[in-house]
Amino acid sequence: MPQRHAIFTSIMALVSIGAAVLLYSERGTEGATPKLTGADIAEIQQLSSRYNGGWDFRDPELYLSAYTDDGVFTTGAGEPYAGKKAMRDYLMAGFEKHVNGDATHNSTTVLIEPTPEGAKGRVYWYVINVLSQPPAITGSGHYKDTYVKTSNGWRIKTRTSVRGWPKR
Repeated sequence: MPQRHAIFTSIMALVSIGAAVLLYSERGTEGATPKLTGADIAEIQQLSSRYNGGWDFRDPELYLSAYTDDGVFTTGAGEPYAGKKAMRDYLMAGFEKHVNGDATHNSTTVLIEPTPEGAKGRVYWYVINVLSQPPAITGSGHYKDTYVKTSNGWRIKTRTSVRGWPKR
């Protein structure tokens, strides 16, 4: 009889420990930052391709498809453009400034981190004048991005362009 009691007690202790671990781990995920899947990261990286392609191929819809409807782009000069109408106006003025299609926009080194609201990122950028001989880099810096997942997939909520690099 004492042996059965010891086995029963041991089993009950293990069940209690297992239940406590399960309860603790479920509570531990509340409010935690969700993990990003490989598909999430690939989709977020494609946003920079839409942004760049929209500029370079003079395709406002492609450019704007990277953003939420209420997205905000802030230029390197600190000028914010909030919402798709304001961004479209900014884009069209840029097309007029670069009449010959002399610039290509390039993004590299995309660092994406999950946040409770979605994700944040830092993306290196540089612009190349492809009509000059030889082609020349005319600007560089990085973007500070916030991304959210919408019913249409991941989109840029805010993008701030920073010219150059932080001083060390």
